[in-house]
Amino acid sequence: MSDYVSNIKTIAAPRSRVYDRLSNLGGLASIQDRLPEEAREKISIEAIDNDSCAFVIPGAGRLVLRIVERSPEETIKLATDQSPIDLTIWIQLLEPAPGDTRLRLTLRADLNFFLKKMIGGKLQEGVDKLADMLAMIPYNY
Repeated sequence: MSDYVSNIKTIAAPRSRVYDRLSNLGGLASIQDRLPEEAREKISIEAIDNDSCAFVIPGAGRLVLRIVERSPEETIKLATDQSPIDLTIWIQLLEPAPGDTRLRLTLRADLNFFLKKMIGGKLQEGVDKLADMLAMIPYNY
């Protein structure tokens, strides 16, 4: 198993609001329209509901992520449902001060030595970009 951890991101919103938004994947459907054109070319969302999201990444294929565990206001754990590689993603939230939420992503992938050398850097880059995107979501609605 290989772990890829994002930098810690700061979100100017209460942890409860961030958790509520991220723990319901269906509420994220409108975000795709706000993504930059270059991001929409790299990832296209096929289907989304409260607990799962199916998307296509050119060159990598179709990937389905499903929420498998929720720890209110602390952690959201997602795992691949249909994927050539077993992946698990943890979204961790802390609130060191009221209205100041910190977000960190951890991706764990079951990669053999060769895959790790080939795509490890891309996975780290992807975790960092995903954390950036989650930090840009408008949470004060």
